[in-house]
Amino acid sequence: MTITEKPYDLIRPFHTLESLRLRIGWFVNLRWIAIIGLLCAVPIAERLLGFNLAFDRIYLLAALLTVLNIIYFFLCKYLPFKSFYQEIFFTETQVLGDYIILSFLIHYTGGITNPFYFLYIVHIIISGILFHSYWPYLNATVAAFLLTLWSGLEYFGVVNIYSFSGLVMPGRMYLISLMAFYLLIYTAAYIIKDIISGYRHLKHVIDEKSALLEQTILERDRMFRFTAHELKSPLTTLRSMLAVIDEVYTDSLQPSVREMLGRAVRRTDQLLMMVKEMIEVTQYKHGLAEYHEQTVDFRDWICQIISQQQAYADEKKINLQVLPLEPTFTISMDTTGLEKVLSNLVNNALRYSPTGARVTIKPFVGTASFGFEVSDTGIGIAAEDIPKIFEEFFRSANAREMESLGTGLGLCLVKQIVEKLGGQINVASQIGQGTTFTVVLPRRDAE
Repeated sequence: MTITEKPYDLIRPFHTLESLRLRIGWFVNLRWIAIIGLLCAVPIAERLLGFNLAFDRIYLLAALLTVLNIIYFFLCKYLPFKSFYQEIFFTETQVLGDYIILSFLIHYTGGITNPFYFLYIVHIIISGILFHSYWPYLNATVAAFLLTLWSGLEYFGVVNIYSFSGLVMPGRMYLISLMAFYLLIYTAAYIIKDIISGYRHLKHVIDEKSALLEQTILERDRMFRFTAHELKSPLTTLRSMLAVIDEVYTDSLQPSVREMLGRAVRRTDQLLMMVKEMIEVTQYKHGLAEYHEQTVDFRDWICQIISQQQAYADEKKINLQVLPLEPTFTISMDTTGLEKVLSNLVNNALRYSPTGARVTIKPFVGTASFGFEVSDTGIGIAAEDIPKIFEEFFRSANAREMESLGTGLGLCLVKQIVEKLGGQINVASQIGQGTTFTVVLPRRDAE
């Protein structure tokens, strides 16, 4: 469904029934506040201030409002509405019910002489926020009708008058009060409708732009994957030819040519790695990556992955170690995805650590989670760069200075994989003192 197909004519700001229901919850919460305020105000008015009002009927109205609010609460929480129109009908029912109870409450607490009759405006404001088109004006008209009706019945003696002062207000004061009320509620309806209409229009534009941006990103990633796949084959062929040349003709080549050949091999390897990571990043981002679940001994699996990096660590004279995990822990997990995560983090730690440094992998297991820390005593990451390190193609300045080769996609891929597995990755680092990456994953056996 496109954006223009959604029921914006009725309720433009809300995309889902859940978001609308959340706002309808305002009514229930505000009603609880009103009930508590009413129950606290009645004893004060009756015993401390000595007003002569229909307090027994006010308590009855408070009880009725409490029962209705309990019903509204359970309907809002447990009734599975299937359309916006059902939600709107439910909300408008609450508004009209509140108006009726409020009109009785105003009558029993002094009628139009009670300044609290302006509480009608609260519902006008909420109507302007939740409803579209003429609905706020319709609710304002209902409020005006009810207040006018009760005022007329009181003025002509059809019903009893409950006055704070015990005096009957003259007819011209009734008219002035009613005119002020009409002016205020219709002005409030107009202002709130104008403000919310502007917001709705702005949000509609933002939604359209967001949908267009999302589509653009999808097209970009699709082109990303297509280009990467198309580049992978010729680059692989080129790398094979360079390997053959290096193997067959290395003894007959001049040193300068051999150096150029080695540089070409390194650059080709870098391009192949970038192409591979480009494909993997887009696959995980759009849920196209395959999930390979396997039950393993967690620490043994880590040691097996780390062993592949041992030669590189020995070459740089870096102490690479895996800390013990007691007791042993067996878990069913996506070994393929997590191997990419662990290999990337350890490889980065080795690449950006000087000779004689230390890289430590610490596995851990909790009641609801498990994971590992990869710590090094390398060059570290600047504080201002930490929020950017998981962005595509980002490499910090000190990383580029130490290691010219790099794609800037490794950590982006790591974050994509960890989040797809329902986990999170945290980083702590200081320049010149090293970096610690912590991967925390949920234990599905605990769930």
